[in-house]
Amino acid sequence: MSNNLQYQYTFDATPGAAASVRPDPNAPVYASEDALVASLSNSECVFQVKRTGEAHVMTFQVLQALDQCREFRTLDEHVARIQSTIPGLENQREAVGRVLQSLIERDLLISDTRFSERLVTDTAAAPAPLRAIFVRACDRPAQLERLLASISEYERRHRAGRHYVVLDDSALAPSIDRHRDLLREFARTTGCKVTYVGPAERQRLVERFAKAVPGVQSALSSLLLPQAGATRFGGGRSWNLALLLSAGGRFTLFDDDQRLPLRRHELARNGLDLSPTQLPFARFYRNMEEALAAGDEIPDDPFALHLDVCGAGIGELVRRPEFGLNRESLRGLNLARLAHLDSNTRVLLTQQGTYGSARSESAAWIYHLDAAGRADLCSSRDAYLSNVEAQFLWQGTQRARLAPISWFTPFAFDNSELLPCTNAVGRGEDALFSAATHFCHPEALALELPVAVGHVQEQSRRRTQRTMLPNTPRVNHFATDFIQRQFGSFVASDPGQRLGLLAEIFRDLAGAGETARSTHLREYLNYVRADSIERLQQQFEAATDAPVFWQADVRSIIDANGRALIAKAPPRLGDWNDDYDSSACAAALRQELNQLAENYDAWPRLWQHARELGDKTLAGV
Repeated sequence: MSNNLQYQYTFDATPGAAASVRPDPNAPVYASEDALVASLSNSECVFQVKRTGEAHVMTFQVLQALDQCREFRTLDEHVARIQSTIPGLENQREAVGRVLQSLIERDLLISDTRFSERLVTDTAAAPAPLRAIFVRACDRPAQLERLLASISEYERRHRAGRHYVVLDDSALAPSIDRHRDLLREFARTTGCKVTYVGPAERQRLVERFAKAVPGVQSALSSLLLPQAGATRFGGGRSWNLALLLSAGGRFTLFDDDQRLPLRRHELARNGLDLSPTQLPFARFYRNMEEALAAGDEIPDDPFALHLDVCGAGIGELVRRPEFGLNRESLRGLNLARLAHLDSNTRVLLTQQGTYGSARSESAAWIYHLDAAGRADLCSSRDAYLSNVEAQFLWQGTQRARLAPISWFTPFAFDNSELLPCTNAVGRGEDALFSAATHFCHPEALALELPVAVGHVQEQSRRRTQRTMLPNTPRVNHFATDFIQRQFGSFVASDPGQRLGLLAEIFRDLAGAGETARSTHLREYLNYVRADSIERLQQQFEAATDAPVFWQADVRSIIDANGRALIAKAPPRLGDWNDDYDSSACAAALRQELNQLAENYDAWPRLWQHARELGDKTLAGV
C-alpha cells in the first residue's frame, strides 16, 4: 500500500512494556492486505483491498499499523515493530495488540493458514491429453543418438509407450538421413510410435496451413521455416512447430543435447519457494563424469513427475506434501508480492535444472550465488578458473519454485488454451515465450521442480569472454523486458485478444521516429548495465570473505559495464552487427518489432486451426 499522507497515531490504553521479540517458530504468521488508499478527511481514509475490491473505512492511525505489517511475521513481531517505529507507542503493547486483533477479524491482516485456504478450490480441472514428446534436433546426430538411447532405457524400465516426435531443423543432408535412421531404430527397439518432421515435412505443413488460414503466408514462413541469409540460432522454429502440433493438449520438449535420467540433488528438499529474489543454486565438479553422476537418480517416471502438475491449479499443488506451503516458506514475504497466487492460479509450464553443461551462454550468474555456492565455485584458484566456464555443474533450484517468468526452456507445457508463439530466431526465445505466455495468461505460472536433466553439449564452450563483457541483451531479451513492463496494464481475459494487444504495443514502438527508437534503446541498455553494476556491487560488499580472484573478476565486470554506460557508442543489441550505427540500430529495432507483431497477429488463427484438427495435425505430417 502506498500513499503520501502524514500519519497520526494515538491510543487510549493502559501502558505496557515493549520488548524485543524472538519469533516463535510454531506461532502463526500474518501479513496485511495490499490496497488502494483514498483520503476522506484529516483523520479517515478508505482502504480498498486490491484482491477483492472491498472497501473499509479506517483512521490513518490504523492505516499506519497495517503499513508496518506488510511481511508475514508473528503478531509479537508486528507489535514490536510498531512500537519501535511509531513514536509514543513504546509502552502501549496491549493496545497495539488489540488493534491488530481487530484487523485479523476484519480479514485485513491475513494469517498463513488463511492465505493457504484461499488457494484451495473444491473442483479440479481434468488434465488435457498428452499429444507427444517432442525433440528439437539440428545437425547433431551424436547428441540425438545419446538422447534416444537414454529414452530407450526409460521405455524399457517404465513401458510407457509414449509418442515421440523429432523436429529436425538440420541443414545438412547427412544429418537428416542419420536422424531418420536413429528414429527408426528407436521405434524398432522400443515399439513406441514415432514421427519424423524434417525440412520436407515442415514445408508441406506450412503449405497446408497457408491454404486453410488465409493471409498468414508471410508469418507462417517466418515462424516455421529457415530464412535465406539468416545466421542466428533458429531453435524457435521447432518450438513454434511443437505448439501447433500439440494445440489443445499437453506436450513435453527435449533438446537433442539433453539426456535422461532425471536426478535430484542431495541438497534438494520438499516445499514451495515463493521468494521473488531466490539466488541461483549451483554446484561444480571436476569433470563431466562427476557432474553426470551427481545427485540421486529418480526412480519414478520422469514424465509423470512433470505431467502430474502441468495444468494443475495452485490449490491442487499445495495439497501435496512435496509442494505444501508452510509458515517458514512464507515468513518475511510481502503479501503484495504474492498477489499472483489465488484460487484461479494454475501451473501452465514446468521446468527443471540441468546437470552436466550449463544452460546459459554467459556465466555472469555465478557471481550471484549464495555463500555455499560461492565457496564451491572458489574452492581453489584452479577450480575457480575451471568453474567460471560452467562446463561441469549442477544448475537449478533446491526447492520447487513458482514464478511468472521461466528464463529457461520449460519441459512440460499445458497447451490446452492458446499459448503464444516465440521468435523463430535468436537466443533467449525461451524467456520471450514465457513473458508472452504470462501476458496472455496472467493467472498462470511456471513451476520449476528441484530435479535436473542431463545436458552435454557437443563441444566445450568458453563462457568467460562473454561473461566479462558489458551486459548486452539480445533482441529476445529486449522484447522479454519490454513485455514485462506491460504486465498488469490490461484486463482482457481472452488470450488471443491479449496477444493482439501485444502485437499493437510492439507496433507502437516500431512506429516511433528514428530518434525516439534510438533513445529507447540507449535508455534500455543504460538501465540493464546500471542494474548489473548495482547487483554486483551488492554481492561484492556482502561477500567480504570471497577470494581475491573472485573479487578481481567482479570488479572487472563492474568496470566493463561502467565504461559501456558512459560510452557514446551506438545502442546495439547482442544480435546485431558490430558496425551498426545509431540509425541502423533504430532501423533494426523497427524490423524486429514489426516481424514479432505480424507473428503475434497471425498466431491465434493458426493455433485455432491446429486445435480444430486435433490429433489430425500430427497424424497428417
